[in-house]
Amino acid sequence: MNPLDLIALARALVDGVIIGNTISPTQTELRRAVSCAYYAMFHTLALSNANTLIGASPADQQRWAWQQTYRAADHRPTRNKLSRASLGGRFLTAIDDFGEVFVAAQQARHSADYDPHSEFSVTEVTSLISRVESVIANFNQTPDDIRRDLAIHILTNVRTD
Repeated sequence: MNPLDLIALARALVDGVIIGNTISPTQTELRRAVSCAYYAMFHTLALSNANTLIGASPADQQRWAWQQTYRAADHRPTRNKLSRASLGGRFLTAIDDFGEVFVAAQQARHSADYDPHSEFSVTEVTSLISRVESVIANFNQTPDDIRRDLAIHILTNVRTD
């Protein structure tokens, strides 16, 4: 799944392009846009984990190990491991920022997907999409060795003893 396609889909939903709504997006469109923005982050991380640990070539991406690594992250533990407290200053600012927006995007997605009474404004969703797009761009510029360390942090139980 291409994270940038998810960002483009989120923007299209907010712009009313998908359903052809030219006035303003519906709450359903805004909710789906929030979900797309979160999943853009999740798939960015999954792709980074697999590419840095297994390899990024088309041949690598066909390997069982790559596919398993891509799918290894679980949503709640990933959120917990991306919190500032868990990162503990071990990573670059781009990783801290990614973690902060990941946590916020996941909370928004939970509201969008599971709270029938939550409502979103166009401004709120557009801001979330922009923040997500920005931190993904910065994350993708982070050196591979740092992203590899993050993958280990996300996918393993870190020992402190």
